[in-house]
Amino acid sequence: MTKMTVNPGVCGFICLIEAEQAKKYNAAVRVQSQCKQVGRFAEKISEVDFMEIMRAPIGQNKVVQAAAVCKLHPSCVIPTAVIKAVEAELGLALKRDITIKYEE
Repeated sequence: MTKMTVNPGVCGFICLIEAEQAKKYNAAVRVQSQCKQVGRFAEKISEVDFMEIMRAPIGQNKVVQAAAVCKLHPSCVIPTAVIKAVEAELGLALKRDITIKYEE
């Protein structure tokens, strides 16, 4: 199982993401957050087919579309984190921390 803790920024809604391989290219996903929109998003992406994500043009996969339907903020990092968790869980990427850091 792959687990992530994501601090999405100023909103302060820390998010816990778990991905567990279900089939060769599918993972069961669990997302926990106090954010209401992320809660609705989590219900829509309980299983993710990674090959479906890879075949879709950027911005047109199931995860990003669910984020749009649930009205996540356009710059919310949670959808990307979910995709990264699934990718790592399926052995298609190394588990490495991701950082976005503002510089003055």
